[in-house]
Amino acid sequence: MHRQTAQVEARWTCSRARQSKAKAREERRGEERRGARARRTRRTARNHSFSPPPFLTPPLTFIHFSLLPRPRSPRRLVLFRSGEPNGGGLTGSFTEFQLATVVTFLLHETVFFLSGLPSLLFERFGLFAKYKIQKKSNTPSYQNRCVLRLILYHVCVNLPVMVLSYPAFKFMGLRSSLPLPHWTVIVSQVLFYFVLEDFIFYWGHRALHTKWLYKHVHSVHHEYVMLHLGLIVLHLVIVPVLLNNNFLGRYATPFGLTSEYAHPAEILFLGFATIVGPALTGPHLFTLWLWMVLRVLETVEAHSGYHFPWSPSNFLPLYGGSDFHDYHHRVLYTKSGNYASTFVYMDWLFGTDKDYRNAKAIEEKDGKHFMLAADDDDFARAGG
Repeated sequence: MHRQTAQVEARWTCSRARQSKAKAREERRGEERRGARARRTRRTARNHSFSPPPFLTPPLTFIHFSLLPRPRSPRRLVLFRSGEPNGGGLTGSFTEFQLATVVTFLLHETVFFLSGLPSLLFERFGLFAKYKIQKKSNTPSYQNRCVLRLILYHVCVNLPVMVLSYPAFKFMGLRSSLPLPHWTVIVSQVLFYFVLEDFIFYWGHRALHTKWLYKHVHSVHHEYVMLHLGLIVLHLVIVPVLLNNNFLGRYATPFGLTSEYAHPAEILFLGFATIVGPALTGPHLFTLWLWMVLRVLETVEAHSGYHFPWSPSNFLPLYGGSDFHDYHHRVLYTKSGNYASTFVYMDWLFGTDKDYRNAKAIEEKDGKHFMLAADDDDFARAGG
């Protein structure tokens, strides 16, 4: 009996020992897991990164949001070379000023030219001809001159404007630090920018179609022409008076890149409509970039000269698009109408789309090719 009791006690003791060892192992593993989590948390705090959407990713590089490890140093955007995520490929650390000016400018140029080149190539090689709104085409020489002059305008006008407007944006609260705003804030701000820009653009554009302003300023946007060679030196320093009536060339149909081909005074005048919204709200830099990208894509599409079955105006209510804006470039400047940049309701409210709607009614009545084959006088008569 005594021996059996001793055996039971021994088994019980061994079982307690095994349980104690198992509990000790679990405690060690828990401590290791907690330590690993703490180390990951510290690494994340030192280098908290965010990958932007693909359309903000230029070739070979991507924008990387980084919290620098130095104490009291603000979070800044850092440019890394792809394929070297551990910092070995650091190509430059930018201040907020540089991000809001130089990087914003480079992003604009990338989006603008990549989105505008397709319509240029479609026209040059005769692609998708059945979707072209006007049957006239620009010559390759005119297209090349337009591209060269656009680069000149962007460097000599757009970039200085971005630099000079930065203090106003900063004063109103522009920031680039993490975290990003909530998506509802981003969407609501971008929608506000579109509505405000469309309202201001409508009245500014309508003013540019008065006789004097059209002749001396806005006609540059409507008639792509070449200046006398003797004015090129003046042109390089962007003196507004150089864009007068001393032109050589002929009228041409719009294509995507002509959306930003304009007199320097018009760039400043109508550019105000684009930046006033962000200047008033002081957005996050990411919101500003998103607004700029969407605005560029919208204006390039409106000037593309092509209306496809998949064009946004076929799906988005109140959106004008290429068909709506191409009519504005088609007719005489005194009867063009369709002054708004994005939406159609401003022209509807103030009756400046009547000629367009009459022309569309005649198109539906007489045949789908009316607007493609009619000349300027036909469109002028369509408005009564």
